[in-house]
Amino acid sequence: MTRQNHITEAAAIDIGRSAASLSREAPGGVTGNFADERERTILVAKARWIILALIAVYGLVAATLFLFSPHGFFLSGAQIAVLIGAVLVVLGYNGLCHYGHAGLRRLPLGGSLQIVLDLVLVTTLIHFSGGAASWFWPVYLIVTLEAAILLERPRQVWILGLLGGALYGTLLAGEYFGLWTTVRMPFSDGMAHQDGYFLVLMWFWVSLLNATVAVVGTYLMGVIRRENQALRASESRLSGFLEAANDLIFSVDEKGRLTYANRSWQQATGFCPQRDADLNILDIMHPETRGSCYREFLKVLAGESAEPVASRFVARDGRMVEVEGSLTRAPLRPDQDAQVWVICRDVTERKRAEAQLMHMAHHDLLTGLPNRALFLERLEHALALARRAKKAVAVLFLDLDRFKIINDSLGHPLGDRLLKEMGRRLMQCVRKTDTVARLGGDEFTICLPQLDGPEGAEHVAGKILTALAQPVWLDGHELFITTSIGISVYPDDGDDALGLIKKADIAMYAAKGQGRNNQQNYHPDMNQDAERRLVLESGLRRALENGEFCLHYQPKVDIASGRITAMEALVRWEHPELGLVPAGDFIPLAEETGLIFPLGEWVLEQACRQNRHWQQEGLVPLRIAVNISGYQLQQKNFIQRIREILAATGMEARYLEIEITETVVMQNPDFAVALLKQLADLGVHIAIDDFGTGYSSLAHLKRFSVNTLKIDKSFMRDVEINATDAAIATAIIAMGNSLKLQVIAEGVETQGQLDFLKKLSCSEMQGYLFSRPLPAAEMSRMLRQVEDFVEDESAHECSAQGS
Repeated sequence: MTRQNHITEAAAIDIGRSAASLSREAPGGVTGNFADERERTILVAKARWIILALIAVYGLVAATLFLFSPHGFFLSGAQIAVLIGAVLVVLGYNGLCHYGHAGLRRLPLGGSLQIVLDLVLVTTLIHFSGGAASWFWPVYLIVTLEAAILLERPRQVWILGLLGGALYGTLLAGEYFGLWTTVRMPFSDGMAHQDGYFLVLMWFWVSLLNATVAVVGTYLMGVIRRENQALRASESRLSGFLEAANDLIFSVDEKGRLTYANRSWQQATGFCPQRDADLNILDIMHPETRGSCYREFLKVLAGESAEPVASRFVARDGRMVEVEGSLTRAPLRPDQDAQVWVICRDVTERKRAEAQLMHMAHHDLLTGLPNRALFLERLEHALALARRAKKAVAVLFLDLDRFKIINDSLGHPLGDRLLKEMGRRLMQCVRKTDTVARLGGDEFTICLPQLDGPEGAEHVAGKILTALAQPVWLDGHELFITTSIGISVYPDDGDDALGLIKKADIAMYAAKGQGRNNQQNYHPDMNQDAERRLVLESGLRRALENGEFCLHYQPKVDIASGRITAMEALVRWEHPELGLVPAGDFIPLAEETGLIFPLGEWVLEQACRQNRHWQQEGLVPLRIAVNISGYQLQQKNFIQRIREILAATGMEARYLEIEITETVVMQNPDFAVALLKQLADLGVHIAIDDFGTGYSSLAHLKRFSVNTLKIDKSFMRDVEINATDAAIATAIIAMGNSLKLQVIAEGVETQGQLDFLKKLSCSEMQGYLFSRPLPAAEMSRMLRQVEDFVEDESAHECSAQGS
């Protein structure tokens, strides 16, 4: 214990002894604070009740005895009425003194007035009980003692003592001179009222005793008041010390009942001895610490020294209050049972801070999920259990698709809320024994222990894809988010935690390469893809500077006429080591590294410049379609850059078609509506690419300023043999036709697919059945050949009509 605790303990014992001395001064529940006027008044009022009760008992006993004695009941009706009236007056003002002290203080000479009334009452009782022969004259002494207790000024007590003697003398003189009728008692000598010497001696004796009681009572009460004030001052200083202490100080009896508690204790727990007199301190102790504290409590009661204790109390409102402190034994009174004083310190905040630091060290601050360190720890534990139980453990690595688009467009606060919502949904998809962790950014990992095989992990991954794909409403924005999931499984894919995480990460990138929003199990062949990815990433930064990118063009064909209506510009990378790299292999890398912005502008400008060049060569003006990444759409100057590129290339806006994937549009529909409207106002043609893979509805399409829907090639691949794909394609075409939108099917490679589209009145098609993507030079030759063929056909038709 510290020195401060020793001082506090000593003070606690002293305050207990002070309280004991006060309790001895005023038994029966009376506080006995003679320094306080109100308490003195109540004390005198209580004493007066006792005196009145004794007088009433005496009166009843006397009346009964006289009733059955030879003398008989001698009081007249008038005398009885006066006595009863006097008693009622005393009852009234004594009740006022006891219960209405505040009102009494407003009266002039309030304290002296009740003594005067007492003296008048005593004089009246003496008169009706025999006057000079009455036995009631000692009550004057009691009233004078009341005055000594009630009044602080000695002169007032002396004056009232003289007043008592004066009233008694007046009574005797009136009886002697016949001013009022003497009430004769049957057993008294009636001649005493006529003997002047007797009356004078009787008056002198009563007055002398009354004056003596006034002087002695004043002196004694002065001493008592001074000692009382000194004791109260000492108690106040000690009590103030305890009440001002930051430590929690309280005492209990040998049964554990609370007898004292300072302000700090009451504020911390909400319990106090006055309101919770029957509270046992063990009842509010947490079960985990109750046993150890009770053992120390018994040691202290037995007179032994106790060790410092740490405990937890359950406060009145249910909070946990953590404390550390010590116990000591001190009796409240020498004749009382022992008291145990407890001096402890509230360490709740410190414990909470320690727990918070521990939590922060092992959990993500944003989502509250475990972080990488805790995830590794739990994964190692799961692997150890799996080795003994011969079970499988799966690691899922998740990356939210195009989360940066939402984060950049709507701000980081909303992005943070979206991450928290994704974390909540992930928790709903797993068991309580599983671990969901956030590694950072938009990456999450999941540990699935005690599995029988990879099928369990695949099932959970499917649940996650479905759960995360549901729309999220944040601040009035309807957002759609998807995820790519990589899966690795112990023992098939490795037996160490870091290796499993790395392989799940590789599988996740494979899922992104498959178009996102899917799951992929790790396979050793993916290592080559990972190595290839590193090569691409390292060479991507200098590819644009070295002019390694080029554009290929694929025509869009009107199904009914067979004419080319537009061309789609597709970027390719002529890698010096890997050869021609398709866009799907490096565009995700460009989006992650931020190179998508200069690359996207280069593609847009080159496509517009090439299309304008074809127009200047006299070819039929066609639209050129350019794929725009979702990251490009978030640029604040995106619309301005479109204007600048059109102005720089000299191409009209109506010949530019912007293709945006359905998934990108649906990630933030409100933002997409505003952006697409600006593009439409420029005159730019807008197409929704990969339609059918996202989550748009008829209601959303009506809001978007789009011209064309492109059916994703995944639905066209098996449209001839798969009824589901055929139904989806049919529904999309019907929807587009009902909204008066052009519908183009991409990935058309067989005549059967084309016949299917013709039957459904699909507007256009694009695919290898007509032409693969071609370099600009080859595309130029095709356009000329098609134009010559069209001219020949027109000339042939004209000649046929002329003949």
